[in-house]
Amino acid sequence: MNKKHENPENIKKELYDYEKIHKATVKIGKRGWTIPFSFSIEQISFFEQELHTDIDTIFMWYFSEEENFDRMINAILSINEIKQWHEAIKQCVYAHKNKMFILSISTLIPILEGILSAFEKNKNNTKMMKVCKEMIESPDFPSIFDKIIWTSCYHFISTLYQKSDFSGTEPEIVNRHWILHGRTAFNNSEVDSIKIFNAIETVSKIKEYHNKKSEVIRVRKEVPRLL
Repeated sequence: MNKKHENPENIKKELYDYEKIHKATVKIGKRGWTIPFSFSIEQISFFEQELHTDIDTIFMWYFSEEENFDRMINAILSINEIKQWHEAIKQCVYAHKNKMFILSISTLIPILEGILSAFEKNKNNTKMMKVCKEMIESPDFPSIFDKIIWTSCYHFISTLYQKSDFSGTEPEIVNRHWILHGRTAFNNSEVDSIKIFNAIETVSKIKEYHNKKSEVIRVRKEVPRLL
């Protein structure tokens, strides 16, 4: 993958078909994926078209290359903002690589919720869809880049948290309620585990990016005082 999001602020609305990107982002999110930071705008837009191959299959092709999976894990473990979860994530990686996907998923979901809660001022708020929605609409982060990432997160979380009657059939896509309330048949697969790892990387990277951006803004405000 090339042309990564090296400078998100360079993503200008007039240079891209935003509606096409938005449609692709929603499509990816509803299938249970967030936008990987290694994807270019062109690669995101690719998913807007009518695909003859399932989205899960396309992502699994990508992550079946060991270097891409390892790159994702190394990126996650390099982010100081989520250092408190590093040890748990390492154990999840061990479980995943040993095909113990039930263990990795059951631990990764609470980790993802913990990281998402860092964006919410009210630490008692456990409504993760509300957090994502607020970030999409936040005036503090108005760039196209922010909206693309948070839109994928919103639809991913909406899918993960989708309400489902426990007396009915278990959802096809990994469901937080079925897993954490012990209703699942525990037949989770590698793709389900990778989806949560991928979401953790996306949310962690944007947390890191937001912190750096906030620091730049703070410094700019401080500079006049020093002159």
